[in-house]
Amino acid sequence: MLINEKKLNMMNLEHRKLLEEQMQLFLFEGKEVQIEGYVPKAK
Repeated sequence: MLINEKKLNMMNLEHRKLLEEQMQLFLFEGKEVQIEGYVPKAK
């Protein structure tokens, strides 16, 4: 989701670092990923 919403290019080292940081925050620290403009569907 982050790759598409932020239009990340996986060939770009800075984009890969950003994605890795966000993955670690989500997977190991339990923090939610914030994406500007994204509104999850109502349940």
